[in-house]
Formats: sequence, structure tokens, C-alpha cells
Amino acid sequence: MNELIAYLDSRQGGMLGLLERMVNIDSGTLDKAGVDRVGALLAERLAGLGFGVEVIRQREYGDHLLGRKAGSGKRRVLFVGHMDTVFAAGTAAQRPFRIEAGRAYGPGVLDMKGGIVCLLFALEALMATKHPTYDAAAMSVVFNSDEEYLSPTSRPLIEAEARASQTVCVFEPARPGGEYVISRKGTGKYQLTVTGRAAHAGAQPERGRSAIGEMAHKIVALHGLTDLSTGTTVNVGVVRGGERSNVVAEKAYAEIDIRVPNLEEYARLDHRIKAIASGSTVPDTTAALSGGLGFPPMIQTPGAKVLFEALRAAGQVVGVEVEGIPTGAGSDANYASQFAPTLDGMGPQGSETHSDREFIEVPTLLERSKVTALFLGGWPHTMASLDG
Repeated sequence: MNELIAYLDSRQGGMLGLLERMVNIDSGTLDKAGVDRVGALLAERLAGLGFGVEVIRQREYGDHLLGRKAGSGKRRVLFVGHMDTVFAAGTAAQRPFRIEAGRAYGPGVLDMKGGIVCLLFALEALMATKHPTYDAAAMSVVFNSDEEYLSPTSRPLIEAEARASQTVCVFEPARPGGEYVISRKGTGKYQLTVTGRAAHAGAQPERGRSAIGEMAHKIVALHGLTDLSTGTTVNVGVVRGGERSNVVAEKAYAEIDIRVPNLEEYARLDHRIKAIASGSTVPDTTAALSGGLGFPPMIQTPGAKVLFEALRAAGQVVGVEVEGIPTGAGSDANYASQFAPTLDGMGPQGSETHSDREFIEVPTLLERSKVTALFLGGWPHTMASLDG
């Protein structure tokens, strides 16, 4: 195992170099050309690691990458990372990759180009040191292009690969305190439209039926469904309605975000949201509701607990305290975990994702790659213990 550590110590400069190249390529979800440039770079890296690479063409989004490497054993591990960011074209030129006071900055440096670098160099260490796991383990890699839009085109690919795997590792960033992610809430979105009747707000207000008034009642009721004791949250985050202040509003629109700890809670919450939408306080108003659960909840299964303990043991070798926490945010781990034991938050530590302050703690780039390499080195033994 010390060979893995020594090899990665020698490659820290290469890790930062690859990270800089990736961060300085704009790859917002709808910037297909930029995402495909990142994909071409990663396809070359995967090929150099002995993976066969399939480019899965997309029209609206960037192309997905599927890498596969055969193994002498029957077990397969799947690695997942997304190439897209939330930043518009031109952002990289405005604030390119830089390192200041031990932190690396730039668009997507944490979410999640840093995690992709951690994975690639862990695999490189296993291959370069001729570790037996690299030959024994079948491996798949999915680098997708649409995660920031909830993976509408890549979800079937991720789920299919997860079904064929016994372990899934997702390289979303660690939590701000360095914790790995052991569970994620289910995430959903609803769209609610209320229709009333327009009227002159001064001359004939009694002829109107305010869609905004009705929506206000519904918003209060919807927010009342939040139950922090169970971890269920409901947030009306977008509201639009009316055209002029002197007209009783005929239309109002709202977008509703929900987070639920499990599917049972989602079923209860969905029933109550539909009841609020179907009722009315302002007479003669109607409502239309659409949407529902997007990311299913990621639950820490018994198999995932065994994997996490193996990850913890790998961390101890390099002096990294591996801790795991639940989070309310969703990721592709929510999809994969429905089919195989899943670890998430395997990328580097940092904070301020989705902002111009996004950063990673540079030392954790190397640390997390070491932990991943050591975890994978012991993965066949971990899987044997699961069989037992």
C-alpha cells in the first residue's frame, strides 16, 4: 500500500496541472462545445488508463463518456462524475484557475472537477504500481454532462451501469468540514399555476378573483408542510403573477422545492401538496399542479455501511479522519444507490460551490486521491467480507 502513497506524492504537480486545464475550460450545462472539450480531455485520460471509451452523443447537452475496463474477477465497481458546471461561457476567462493561501479557485474547481482529478490519479496509481486490484476488478466510469440539470439524459446510463456493479463511488465534493456523504434526501420540484378572473382593481374589484390572493394562501399552507423533525422541507422559491397593479391578477405561478428523507415521507407529502393544490380559499379560482420527485432518496444500506468502514480504514493509513454525514442536496448517487451500495462525497474538501468564491483546500486533492486508491486496493477483500 505504501507504493500507492509514494506514487501519488510524486504526482501532486500533475494533479494540479490537470485540474487547471479542466477549470479553465468553460463547461456550463448548456455550453455543449465546452463540455465536449472537457470530455475529449477525459476520454484521452481514460484511454491511457486502459479503458475502452464510448462517447454517447447528445444534441442539447454535452456528450457523455462511458469507460469500461475488464477484470479477471466477476465484480465491478462504478465511478461517477459530472463534467458540467453552473457557470456561463466566459467565466473561466474572467476568473481563471488560481491558487492562493493553500486554496484553489475557479469555476467548477470543487463541483466537481476536483473530484474527477482525485479519481483519475487514484486509478493511475493502481495501474502504475501494478496493484493486483487493477487487474482483478472490472471497472466502469460515467462522466456525464447534465447533472446540474438533474441528469435528464444520463440517468438511464448511470442506472444501467449501477445495476451491473457491486459498488458505486461518486466523486461529488466533500462537505465543507471534509465529511463524506452517507445519505442524501430525495429532491423534487413542482410547478403550480393558479387561474382566477381579471377585473379593474378600482372600478369593479368585486368582479375579480385574484390568482395572487389564492396563491398566497397556498404558499402559506405549503410552507406549513415543512417538518424539521423528520427532515422534510418545502420551499416555494419562485413566484410570478399579475401584469399591472390596477388589475386583479388572473394568473399566478409558483415553483416548489421539496426534500424528503425517504420514499414513505414523499408519498405522504405528495398527497398533502396535491390536496392544497386542489382546494381553494378564493372562490372561483382553479389550480394546476405538475412535477414530483426527481432524485430518489439515497439511503445508507448495510452494504454501504461496510464500504464506508473500509473507506474509514483507508483514511487511517494516511492520517485522514473519515467521517460521514447526511445532506439535503441531491446528486447522481441518489440514482445509483437504488441499485448498488454507494459512497459519495469522495472529492476534495472545499466550500462556496455555485458561486464566484468556490474553492478547494489544495492538500485535500492529494489526500482524497490517496484514500480512494487505498480503498480500491482493499476493495476485493471488502467485497469478500460482504459475501461472508
